[in-house]
Amino acid sequence: MQYDDQLAPLKEQALNDGEVYPVLRRAIVELYLQPGTVLSIKDICQHFEMGRSPVRDALIRLDQEGLVTLLPQRGTMISQIDLSRVEQERFLRLSVEEEVMKLFMACHTPSDITLLHEVLRQQQELCGQKNFDTRRFLWLDDEFHQVFYTVADKLFCLQAIQNVGGHYRRMRLLTCNASTSVEEILRQHSALITALQVRDTELMCNIFHSHLRKLDREERLLLKKYPYLFKSSSNYEFVSPMWKADYLQTLKTKRV
Repeated sequence: MQYDDQLAPLKEQALNDGEVYPVLRRAIVELYLQPGTVLSIKDICQHFEMGRSPVRDALIRLDQEGLVTLLPQRGTMISQIDLSRVEQERFLRLSVEEEVMKLFMACHTPSDITLLHEVLRQQQELCGQKNFDTRRFLWLDDEFHQVFYTVADKLFCLQAIQNVGGHYRRMRLLTCNASTSVEEILRQHSALITALQVRDTELMCNIFHSHLRKLDREERLLLKKYPYLFKSSSNYEFVSPMWKADYLQTLKTKRV
């Protein structure tokens, strides 16, 4: 799939609003753009059919979030994945979401459990398809966990976590590109639902910690297989013109 095919509605919205930031951020955190890629402001302006001022404003915001690195006289590099940042973003989510799930445990209804089952069913159905859509699977994963925040009335917390979780999200996409990881996620989601149904808080917390900490094992494999995607690597590539292909799609034949 091409970048323009996937993000055309967002690009159109960017043109209508005169704001590049939302679509450019999504292109980065959903791995349409390869970490380590260097782009020129000129290419970005041409791609979005915008002047330098809105593009520069977007890049400043993304630089503040650690999603791009401004290279004097070189252009703008899509930041390589920072494992230290991944750990901190994951720690934030782990700390908040554990408390959210305890609140959910105390007040959930049968209809809430039914909703979790339905999202899990959609994930399982997606995994059975020939052309596995990694981004949709992760979107459903987010929807599964959003049920907890919605029932606990903590959606503001969820939005705050998502706003600062760009490095962690890219790691999640890479791990979801592995079939073995996806199968483990499905098993853990099913086990979480069981723990919630029997209202076993200790079991729920144990499963949840294992669920979020599975990255500890997967990080080592990904770092070995794709060293150029991570901050420890000094390799980066200048790409012009911009976005000839969807980077995540190029990994489809390289599942971990």
